[in-house]
Amino acid sequence: MKKYAIIAFVILFSLAGCKKETATQTTKTEMPASDSNDTSVESASAGVANNTIMEAMKSMMDRMHQMQKKGNIDYDLAMNMKEHHKGAIDMATAELNSGTDEKLKAMAGKMKEAQQKEITSLDKMISKFNGQTSNYDPSKTDNGLGKAIMDNMQEMMRLPEATGTVDKDFATMMIKHHKDGIKMGEHILQYSKSAEFKTMTMKMIADQKKEIEDLEKWLSANQ
Repeated sequence: MKKYAIIAFVILFSLAGCKKETATQTTKTEMPASDSNDTSVESASAGVANNTIMEAMKSMMDRMHQMQKKGNIDYDLAMNMKEHHKGAIDMATAELNSGTDEKLKAMAGKMKEAQQKEITSLDKMISKFNGQTSNYDPSKTDNGLGKAIMDNMQEMMRLPEATGTVDKDFATMMIKHHKDGIKMGEHILQYSKSAEFKTMTMKMIADQKKEIEDLEKWLSANQ
């Protein structure tokens, strides 16, 4: 009997140890997520927004690069400018959705509105230019407009590195975008045959130079 009593005691002791270990494991599993996990989620969200801004630039360049040129100066330049404007709208949308600086978001809203209005004007001009006589060879990139377009595309591909925050990435990328757009505008003023197109372009250049100045001031104040 004494022997059986010892065996029963050992079994009970082992079962008690198992229950204690199971309870400990259950407690660990049911612990709520820590604040550090919340920070990781916020960082991931910021990363997605940063990627959205970068992808907007890359998608814009891909569309412009793949665009079939018709060989009419005004049509091809207007189509290029339209795609360039769409890139700005995508970046402004990313800032409005994920940015945190209210002043910069207000700037993004104004830029988006201005670019959308200009796209409406460009669409009307594109309808007029479509079907017009070919007046240059887009395959020749060693001189003239063909070279100007090619050089501009190569410059667009030199993107600044991401800064790690949505607001700074937007400001940095939009400055780059506008500088490339101004260069495109200079080509329009040099090669376009349309007085209407040139007038719109002169206003666009002036507006974007002012926006570059405002963005650079914001960056300087938010280093």
